[in-house]
Amino acid sequence: MTRVLFIRADANSAIGNGHVMRCLALAQAWQRAGGRVVLASVSLPLALRARLHSGSCETVEVTAEAGTSDDALQTIARARAAGAEWIVADGYKLSDDWQSLVKEAGFRLFVCDDHRHARHLHANIVWNQNPAFKEEDYAIQGQSCRFLLGTQFTLLRREFEMWREWRREYLPCARKVLVTLGGSDPDNVTSKVIAALRLMPDVEARVVVGSSNAHLDTLRAAAAGIPHVRLTVDPTNMPELMAWAEVAVAAAGSTGWELAFMGLPALQTVLAENQANIASELERRGVSINLGDHRGLTVETIADRLHSLLHDQALREEMSQRGRALVDGHGAGRVAAALGARLNIALVSDADSWSSEWLPALKAQLESAGHTVQWLHDPAKIPSGDLTFMLSLGRIVTPEVLRRNAHNLVVHASALPQGRGWSPLTWQVLEGKSVIPFSLLEAGEKVDSGVVYLQNPVALQGHELVAELRTVQAAATARLCLDFVARYPFIIAEGRTQSGEPSYYPRRRPTDSRLDPDKSLREQFNLLRVADPDRYPAYFEIEGRRYNVRVTASVYAAQTPSE
Repeated sequence: MTRVLFIRADANSAIGNGHVMRCLALAQAWQRAGGRVVLASVSLPLALRARLHSGSCETVEVTAEAGTSDDALQTIARARAAGAEWIVADGYKLSDDWQSLVKEAGFRLFVCDDHRHARHLHANIVWNQNPAFKEEDYAIQGQSCRFLLGTQFTLLRREFEMWREWRREYLPCARKVLVTLGGSDPDNVTSKVIAALRLMPDVEARVVVGSSNAHLDTLRAAAAGIPHVRLTVDPTNMPELMAWAEVAVAAAGSTGWELAFMGLPALQTVLAENQANIASELERRGVSINLGDHRGLTVETIADRLHSLLHDQALREEMSQRGRALVDGHGAGRVAAALGARLNIALVSDADSWSSEWLPALKAQLESAGHTVQWLHDPAKIPSGDLTFMLSLGRIVTPEVLRRNAHNLVVHASALPQGRGWSPLTWQVLEGKSVIPFSLLEAGEKVDSGVVYLQNPVALQGHELVAELRTVQAAATARLCLDFVARYPFIIAEGRTQSGEPSYYPRRRPTDSRLDPDKSLREQFNLLRVADPDRYPAYFEIEGRRYNVRVTASVYAAQTPSE
């Protein structure tokens, strides 16, 4: 049965398109996982409605005033008719009373917030992509609530996905400027920026506006008189425009997160109260420059700040890299997973690895939970998706490939940061350790240095040979992978950065399996346990000849002597 996601959001010339556009990103992620989406609205501009329909997102009308009890009752009726389990609420008027009615009707409620507009919430899940907010900023009524907070949950639309592996170039002197001040821009700040561009004949500018902009005719006339300024209405290729540009002048709304993802340095101005926190936070993180409230912004200030940024190559490159690190473009998939969407998972291992004996069982378990799973051996062929588990993979994975999935995970048999490197289980057995901590962590560019999400100790009995040790390792690895998937995406908030001085194990060589014929078997038993009799057998040398040793275990019953 197709699962239905029901969204309640509005867009118009007064509030802009931001609420609906970010919900569109969530709708696309839900559809990609096989679900159906219905969006209910009091008002939608015709161009935006057409865009939703072109993406197979159904729309229904709410005829009551937004945020009233009648609005809530109509929303409930339409959600029931659609067969929805979840209602996504995105709008400042969808207040505490509205939410209470929805919850009392038996729906699970997902509240989108970017301004702490409703402090007392009835939500099952609260989402806020602004990293300035914490759980303690909210007071939840009636039941426990879970949170999706921060830029890991930034909602970007599907058209941005193909740009994850793209790299921006930085010229000493930039000249391409993108202006995007919201779909409606009721205060007509765009005209002020166009006036500043008139003073800068050496730049090439593209100005984006929405068809719902009440000042559209005035803006067209202003742009027509400036050869180096081009006006674009309702574009559907924003990522391409952001890739073309070298600097942006933008409103500090949802577009700020898109600019960060595309690595486009920006001057941002605050057009509405809810944008002030975004502008401050992005400037604090070195991603954009905050021009402050648009009412105090002059044409000369815009031109001066824009000129400075265009001519500062080092600053533009730093801002770009910080933005790319802040927003990875997988937020919509993480949010959809929180609502129960199936995941696209890749298992990657070396073709000749012993993991081939147990990975099919892990693949089957993940598929039985409803997820789509691929198992492959070439890291370059890792598809775009949600999770990649790199298990028994000895090859380097490039940063570009790592960006294809929300998380790239490895399992390492040590208490990180201690024991990074090669064959940690083998080395610890040789050290005589009887409890091995298995860690599931994020793969990074530096070996075994990523965020640790899970760590489970496994006790050894002290007699396991290499085949049994592999069985222990396989079972521990599978448990960690299944646990992470079951708790995803909320588990990522539990990740811890490694701290302390790391230690490293070297790669094991065939000579590491050499026995000393003058020592007892008991002294060298651990070496016999970890030696692979087929790939790197234990051996000893006497008088120039080498002798391989194969050890197997026998189970026998002790005999009681007859009287």
